[in-house]
Amino acid sequence: MFLLNLSNNKFGQKIPKEIGRITHLSVLDLSHKPLGGEIPPQLASLKVLASLTLSHNSLSGHIPEEFESLTVLGDVVLSYNELEGPIPKNKAFMNASLEGNKGLCGNVTGFLPCEMSSSMVKKHSMVKGHKLILITVLPILGALLFLCAFAGALFLRDQRKRVRDVERRDSIDKEDGLLSISTLHGNSLYWDILKATEEFDATFCIGQGGFGSVYKVNLPSLGNIAVKRLHSSFEIKHRKSFMNEVRALTGIKHRNIVRLYGFCSNAQHSFLVYEYVERGSLYSILSNEVESNKLDWLKRVNIIKGVAYALSYMHHDCSPPIVHRDISSSNVLLDSEFEACVSDFGIAKVLKPDSSNCTALAGTYGYVAPELAYTMKVTEMCDVYSFGVLALEIIKGKHLGEYLTLLANSSTRDVQLSDLLDERLPHPEDEVKELLVFIIKLASSCLLENPKSRPTMHFISHMLSMDPPIYQIP
Repeated sequence: MFLLNLSNNKFGQKIPKEIGRITHLSVLDLSHKPLGGEIPPQLASLKVLASLTLSHNSLSGHIPEEFESLTVLGDVVLSYNELEGPIPKNKAFMNASLEGNKGLCGNVTGFLPCEMSSSMVKKHSMVKGHKLILITVLPILGALLFLCAFAGALFLRDQRKRVRDVERRDSIDKEDGLLSISTLHGNSLYWDILKATEEFDATFCIGQGGFGSVYKVNLPSLGNIAVKRLHSSFEIKHRKSFMNEVRALTGIKHRNIVRLYGFCSNAQHSFLVYEYVERGSLYSILSNEVESNKLDWLKRVNIIKGVAYALSYMHHDCSPPIVHRDISSSNVLLDSEFEACVSDFGIAKVLKPDSSNCTALAGTYGYVAPELAYTMKVTEMCDVYSFGVLALEIIKGKHLGEYLTLLANSSTRDVQLSDLLDERLPHPEDEVKELLVFIIKLASSCLLENPKSRPTMHFISHMLSMDPPIYQIP
């Protein structure tokens, strides 16, 4: 099991410590439940856990110090519980969402250091030999404190009014579905980004697409982030693309899907704020003679697996399902460990059960499922086709072009394996060769003309995750 989401249920009592035995668990969400008791330290056994969400419960006690060993952990939400004590010295917890826990303390904004907690503020209120002086000045200090508090209240009221005015001025009609305030730090993030990029100066731009440009930004609070800014000609199609991406990514948490930190849209700028993925797009790496050699056969297999896991999650674990519609090597990013992250949800579609789910033809040429040209109906099988094209491209090192038609309409036995392998890499050894042949067969089945004959992403991800692998397609 890679993902366990039991949020918004009525399970009570405590978090079962046995969850710590699900050693391959990557995402755990137990939010919005009446769970009580302490967080079991056994969860620290989940060494590949990337996302932990336990918010809106009644959890008490300390956050287990064993969590400091969870080095893969990147997303932590423990807000609105009754937790107390120190916060683990772990990067994920330094950036965690912990509001609503009055007893927590540590080196995180909004929480006091433990040594400065309320139980210790009473110490040293008087010094021996100076009692008379302190007693004399107490009334004066009281009056001063009262005046400061009164002035502070007026200042806060004025500031709140200003914030409301800004939000009201920047907000856009709900029919447009656009949001003007970031999901992270409100307006402060907006101004921090403008300052860090010098109003989106070209020197910070690291890529351009059909709808906008991407900038690399370094912020003290987040480190390196990627900001996708829409083009200034904010046409209707851009606006729809913007909201598609926001809707698709707001509820998604998966290690193989790029993380959305926040978003903003007003009259001046519209942009999305993402995690920064170090190595850039898969396409740029495969197109580079030097960089492509760093992608050995096992790394390429792992990239294919990562994309499969992401699509399986979107199709089968999201409700309603999400179809990406633009799976290509340009929209797969690689991190420092060559782990795949699916990105660019600008034309993603949420499948509605009470809708025909028909739409205009869209996507990247060479990856679009052929049935879309005459049915215009979006299904999960559109992504399955694109995945097959991408998997073969990763193995070959480039898009197969017209060779795809041959694979889709004939048995893979009619095709020489050497024609499908990247010639820039050494010929694979027998065990790896067997795995590559299996993936080529699996990818070829994704190209079948009849969408109903293609395998689902759930089946594909299951077959790729089997250990030891079974090189046979039922």
